[in-house]
Amino acid sequence: MQQLELFDYRKDYLFERDNEVAHYYDILKENEHNISYSEHIDPKKKFSICGMDYEEYVDIKKKDLKGLDYDKILNFLSEFNKEHRLERYKQFLKFNDIKFEADVFTWCSD
Repeated sequence: MQQLELFDYRKDYLFERDNEVAHYYDILKENEHNISYSEHIDPKKKFSICGMDYEEYVDIKKKDLKGLDYDKILNFLSEFNKEHRLERYKQFLKFNDIKFEADVFTWCSD
């Protein structure tokens, strides 16, 4: 018999909006090893948004948090409007010498 190790993971939406073309949302979430903030654009069926980034994310390994935790990150991100949130977050992490991975994930849909 296997014993499963259960974790109390969290997920919070900081922004969510729909229109006829896409679903937009910004989310902070955690798993066993990471805390991730990402901004998403999910085109609706048969739509593609040319020239737009579909997901931009910042991942931090929990071992590299240097005293930060999920709640502190959530409070920090909540202080900024959507237009400035991602860049301010990256600046904050760099200023505090916290290692993170950031990238833009895009894809082509037919």
